[in-house]
Amino acid sequence: MNPGPAQILTCPHCGAKKEVLSLLSGNTFGQQVWSDNKSIAPMLPKVSFVQKCPSCNGYYLMSRQKPMTGSNYSFELGELSYFELKEAWRSLQESVSLTDDEKLSILIMQVWAFNDEYSRTEVKPIPSEEQSYIISIIDTLLAQNEMDDLIKAEFLRESGRFEESVALLNNYITDDEFLKKIIGKLRDEILASSTRPFLISNL
Repeated sequence: MNPGPAQILTCPHCGAKKEVLSLLSGNTFGQQVWSDNKSIAPMLPKVSFVQKCPSCNGYYLMSRQKPMTGSNYSFELGELSYFELKEAWRSLQESVSLTDDEKLSILIMQVWAFNDEYSRTEVKPIPSEEQSYIISIIDTLLAQNEMDDLIKAEFLRESGRFEESVALLNNYITDDEFLKKIIGKLRDEILASSTRPFLISNL
């Protein structure tokens, strides 16, 4: 990984500046790819699509920024917790007109962050209100026509709707051997009544 001069972001709410990572080069060595489509590459880190201002706590999007180039280096990614992303989603829907792509990105980020919080590496009890909330987010994602049915089947599994997930898998036809491995693993997880994401980079 070869960092470059920091990107300087400007908060649209208060004008405060924030420096985040810029990369000149990187690689996928040690990359983890998960069944919920989240990718973690230590040598190719990504600046969060949603940023939180350290001064006013307002939220804004990288897609709306025109970063300046700083003279220093920064390894800040601006990653947000699940609860911050929930807050950001509500705030951004009220304050800006989001494009379909921006909405899709924030919705998927919330699913990833929910899994980070409750099940990706360790299992924690899920409060009923959080379970209901993430199911509503997943339902919104399932309504997106551009989403592949395989990831839809995964999100259904993660929300505990195993029969619906199996129905999608039964109709998913592919000649790709790696995708067949993922489908097989999905079926195994459904049989085990598991809702946790799993690593697909080592299947």
